[in-house]
Amino acid sequence: MHRRTSASAARSVVIPAIMADVEEVEVVVAHHERATLRVGDVFLKIDADQTRTDVEVEAMAMAPIPTPEVLWRKPPVLALAALPGTALGRLGEPSTASSTAWAAAGAAARMLHDAPLPPWPGRSLDELASHLDGECEWLVTNGVLPTDLVTRNRRIALDARWAMAAGSPVAVLDRLLRERARETDE
Repeated sequence: MHRRTSASAARSVVIPAIMADVEEVEVVVAHHERATLRVGDVFLKIDADQTRTDVEVEAMAMAPIPTPEVLWRKPPVLALAALPGTALGRLGEPSTASSTAWAAAGAAARMLHDAPLPPWPGRSLDELASHLDGECEWLVTNGVLPTDLVTRNRRIALDARWAMAAGSPVAVLDRLLRERARETDE
């Protein structure tokens, strides 16, 4: 039996398929908790946490923008139809999409961000801050990222935490991020 190393498991690969009308199976993302595969016009999401999948399906049903159709669910797999339309771009390639297409995508993103937050509870802001503190400390202690970069982004995250507590996250975060961008440009 061939055992995959963690390095080979992390690579994005295209595997030729042996199914009618399917030319390939694409690994979209894969990590220790979740994997997403694309098989033709179907996305298969395999998730170790069924609760997370349940929340995702409920959130898609509430979204004020088009979301993928749930084709079927057989835990731990969720099958979603690909959304119709043309991709605005591909990673690493210049976009050939029109400015009108990009404006429409921006309008959809604004509509989603302006929608009320889902009604279910998540982790508390204090829990999120504590987790973020630990992650930031690890990044600095292990020399993964420069201290100034971690500190600057931690400050943005604290502003985001404040915005969430203020109850108007999108408008406040937009303002804060624009201020940070201006500071970076100066």
